[in-house]
Formats: sequence, structure tokens, C-alpha cells
Amino acid sequence: MKRTQSLLMIVLLALIFTLVAIFSFVACKSHEKTAGIQVTTDIPVTSKSDKAKAAFQQGLALLDEGSTSKAKEMFTKAIEIDSNLAVAYLYRTGLGTSPKEFMDDLAKAKAHLEGASEWEKLYYDLQNTFVTNDWNKRLETAQKIVAAYPAAARAQVDLGFTYQAANQTDKERAAFKKAIELDPKWIGGYNSLGISYLFSEPRDFKKAEENALKVVELTPKNPNAQIALGDCYRAQDDLEKARAAYMKAIELNPDEPNSYYKKGHINSFLGKYDEARNDYMEAAEHDNNNLGAMLDIGNTYLYAGDHNAALKSFMDAAAKVDASGASPSKISSDKLNYLYSCAMTCFHYGDAARLKEIIAMMQGPSDQVAAEVGAPEQAIQKASLSYWWSLASAVEGKLDDAKAKAEEMKTTLEPVKSPTKLQDYEMALGYISMKEKKYTDAISHFEKANPTTIYTKYWQAMANEAAGNKDKAQELFK
Repeated sequence: MKRTQSLLMIVLLALIFTLVAIFSFVACKSHEKTAGIQVTTDIPVTSKSDKAKAAFQQGLALLDEGSTSKAKEMFTKAIEIDSNLAVAYLYRTGLGTSPKEFMDDLAKAKAHLEGASEWEKLYYDLQNTFVTNDWNKRLETAQKIVAAYPAAARAQVDLGFTYQAANQTDKERAAFKKAIELDPKWIGGYNSLGISYLFSEPRDFKKAEENALKVVELTPKNPNAQIALGDCYRAQDDLEKARAAYMKAIELNPDEPNSYYKKGHINSFLGKYDEARNDYMEAAEHDNNNLGAMLDIGNTYLYAGDHNAALKSFMDAAAKVDASGASPSKISSDKLNYLYSCAMTCFHYGDAARLKEIIAMMQGPSDQVAAEVGAPEQAIQKASLSYWWSLASAVEGKLDDAKAKAEEMKTTLEPVKSPTKLQDYEMALGYISMKEKKYTDAISHFEKANPTTIYTKYWQAMANEAAGNKDKAQELFK
């Protein structure tokens, strides 16, 4: 169950547009000449310093390879050479570990936009919509970039991921295919289309594999290409081929943490939990943030069927954050992530008492994140807590209270300009309908919840099974 998209989740689970950069080669091709006319095919970087531009481009190259910590170092170096380089701040926003880092870099980018290219200014507007949570503005801006730079494949990818955020799959894939058409030697379009076939409905794992293989063909020494290919095999339940791809990625770059995370997932699915935990710890040694490793380690206990051990793992990790020496912003955001996993676990296992304890613990860090980001995030954080209180009441069987909290959530989100803002509201109503044994209503609500999460499909299957739709339920379970 995914919360309404918030800055916290974007920063910690990776910004969509940063993901595009990580999985793409994005060297700044400045211009090509067509019939005597200058045609921009990539981001025009505005700086009087060639050294700053070079450092920025090195940062992009490192980001392409998945070396996020080194990429961040190069963007920082570019900024040290030219403190006016707005685009370096913009790309560094996605590499921070807390909402405050994101907000600080976004503010610095804004302060240095004077004299920047139109693309850089529009890209700032695009990133800022993740703070304002205004999807309509995001789409308008992405379309402006496409119109201003029609030869730029990257602009099409940004547009495609904007459509993806609204579950507009046909438009999403059309944009990615246009990117490939504009630049068939750039892996960005293939990677984006592959991601779409993996995660957007309707999914097509074979087509995802075809695009991943194209990326491997174009960049055979790129470890992320092997990781993406492994993900396609894993989606098709071919775990040994997936493991081989992840091992190839480790061979290509032993310092790439993502390869160890993915290898850990394979071992988790095979029931080799100790090996999986070792993989996750190895990933943490190569990562600049151990949050993902600690969450994955907790998940191994869930796979093993021991939810109490999982809760202990998550809570122990949350307790250690205070002594980590991290910034107050990172401490708050990390705590929320651990507590979110605890809440999910308590909800799934019907432990209302512990769930209420966890929700109460969420309040403090939630308030801090909201205060750091501003009004839209304040509404989202408040709505998120109402969502969890709704589920807690429903688990207890207090369905009138659950409905009241769900409606409170809906009211809180009214100012938020996102087409997917009510997905969690529908999820809550679906679960309440299940408790009421109104299974047809539950199906209707779950179908309006987040279509990209497996947990939504699980509840759709449960509702269809309860309603007597056995074939549909089995299809969803599969």
C-alpha cells in the first residue's frame, strides 16, 4: 500500500527523473546542425567555466553507471568551481538523503537561474512540482520542454515519466518510444520503456526483457544494464538467470551496491535468508546510506514467516537512528520509513494494538518532515496519518471510526493537485468494505487504488475470491 506521493518518498525512494538519469547515458550533447539551424538534443549547460562543465558531465557519467555517491561528489565539485551552476544543484537534489537536502539544493538552484538556459529553468519548474505536488503543472512543464526542444530524447523521457505518475500508460509508452526514435543509440529511451513494461499496467515482461537486452547491446560494460536485465528475468520467475545477471553486474563493478541488493532478493525468494542478509550488509558497505539494507533485512523475516522478528528488526533499526550522527532531517525521514514498514506489517497481520502504537510514533517525525517542506507536504503527511488511523480502526472492527478517518483524509487532500491523490483513500474504503463483507464494493475500491503495487493486486484477488469470482481471483493471485 503506497502512500500519496510525497517529497519524503521521492527523496528516499529516488526521484523519477533521477532514476531516468541513473539508468541512462546523459552526456550533454549540446547542439546538432540541421539545415543550418541549431537543434538542441540535450541539456544546454550554462557556465563560463569549462572545468565546471566537465565536472558536471563527469557527474552525469558516474550517475549513468549507478555510482551515486561519486556522482554527488562531482556535482559538488562542479558547484565549487562555479557556484552559479544551477543545473548541478538540480541534479544533486535527487542524491540527498533527507528532505532538507533536497529543499536546500532546490533553493540554491533557484537562486542561480538568472542567465541559465530555458531548459534549466524549466527543469527547475519540473523539480519544484514535487514540492508543490502539482501534477498538472508538472505535465504542463514537461510539455513545454518537449515543445521547446523537439529533437531532445531526454525531454520525451521526462514527459513519459510524468504520464506514468498519473497511470496514463499509453501516453507514457508513446513518449518513451518517441525518445528511442529520436536517438536510437541512447539507452535512456530503452531503459524507460523497459521500466514501463515491468511496472506499469498492462505489464509485459518479455517486452521489458527486449528493451533491457538492447541496453546491454549498446553498453556492454554498464553494470546497471545487467541489473535491469536481471530484474526482467526475476519478474518472469527465472531466478537463476536473474542471479547470473546480477553476478555479471558485480563483476563489471564490485562497488555497485544495487547488484548486492538484487542478489539478496534472489536469496530471499529461494529461502536462503542468512545469505540474503549477508548480501544486504555487503550492499550497505558500498552504499552511502544503509536505510535500504536495513529495510531489506527486516523483510527477510517476513519472507520467513516471522513477522514479530521483522517488527523487531525494523524497530531496532529505527532506535539506532538517533545515535547515527545524521542530520535531524535524515533521522526523521529514516524513522518514518522504518515505522511505515512496521505499520504495514502490523496491518497485514491484524495487530491493531501495535499498529496504533506505531502510528503514534509516526507523529513526531511526520511533523518535522512537513515543517521542512511546507504546505503541500503538511497536507500529505496529515492525510497519511489519517489513512493509518482509518486502517487501525478497521482492523479493530470500529468501522464508523474507520470511515470517518478516511473521509478526513479525503478532505485534507483536497488542495493537492495530483490525479492519484485518492488511491490510498480507495484502499482504505476497500478494506472497510471487506470487513463489512461488501465484496463487490471492495473490488470497486481496490480497482481505484494504486495499480502498480503488488499489495493492491493481492487485495483485489482477496475481494474477488470472497465475491465468488474464482477465475479472476486466481489470475490476480498469479
